[in-house]
Amino acid sequence: MRSFNLTSGIYHIPLELPWSSPAYVNVYLLEDSDGYIMIDCGVNGIEFLKILEQKLFSIGVSFKEIKLLIGTHMHSDHIGQSTAIRELGIPFALYENSIDYLKHYNDWTLRFKELLVYAKNQGAPEYFLNDLKEIRTPEYAGRVTKPDVLLTEGRIKLLKREVITIFTPGHDITEISLLDTSSKIVFSGDHILPKITPFIPTLNGNDDMLSKYDNSLDKILNLEHKLIAPGHGSLIDNPYSRIQQMKSHHQRRTDKILNILKDNQLTGWEVVNLLFPRKLDALNLRLAFQETLAHLKYLEKLNKVVHITNLNFNQWKLSKEN
Repeated sequence: MRSFNLTSGIYHIPLELPWSSPAYVNVYLLEDSDGYIMIDCGVNGIEFLKILEQKLFSIGVSFKEIKLLIGTHMHSDHIGQSTAIRELGIPFALYENSIDYLKHYNDWTLRFKELLVYAKNQGAPEYFLNDLKEIRTPEYAGRVTKPDVLLTEGRIKLLKREVITIFTPGHDITEISLLDTSSKIVFSGDHILPKITPFIPTLNGNDDMLSKYDNSLDKILNLEHKLIAPGHGSLIDNPYSRIQQMKSHHQRRTDKILNILKDNQLTGWEVVNLLFPRKLDALNLRLAFQETLAHLKYLEKLNKVVHITNLNFNQWKLSKEN
């Protein structure tokens, strides 16, 4: 992947990841009057820190010139290397609610404990439940402690350059996008991507992440900007139409679920298999399960489906209003 040609004192570094898709995370540098702001930093690991250092050197920048590292959200490919960078004396910033999720980031057994219970209630088979039980925190996630800076919505006051924090949860509960007002570029992390629609998680039956995501898309849709610089893939030079495409994608998926439930009363697991009929590996099956339940929770909030709790497996059916 080649670096983007960006103006207004903005540099792009495609940083390798230890898996094939996506193969790179986009790291950005914004030039300020007294140093650089880094957005995201890749996974934990000495080899990845060396690669980042070499790529910084190629554009004439050293770590000592970076005044702040900002993580767009708490996923390992975006902040796994943050602790190693902090050890170089660079302060680290996340959105203010991140402190509530540090334990879950550092211990993936906690992260998937609630999902295990929820999946069992939704009729998931033993092999799927056993896969969830075996998940452990990978080395590439690193370990994150309380950030030096907790961001709130609005201008980041400690910067001289005008950078606006926009809270955009959905793909992750801590996700932010950043608007650089001088260039009118939005740095979207994984909130808005050029070719794929970001995964929307479900960890339990209490939270409606798809509603949050839809509201977050509207925030960016109603914002004046020229370009989106995503966390993966190429620049998005048609930002408004891309956002509409993503909203349409989720609308099509909810419509498909409503059609699946027509004249049927099904467990969440049964809906997953009808929505994703082809054979999936363990990772993609887990993503498919969470994404399906996110859509079901969204439809439940809209009073289009009803969640039925019984002694065996919970089931879903169309509401009478639908």
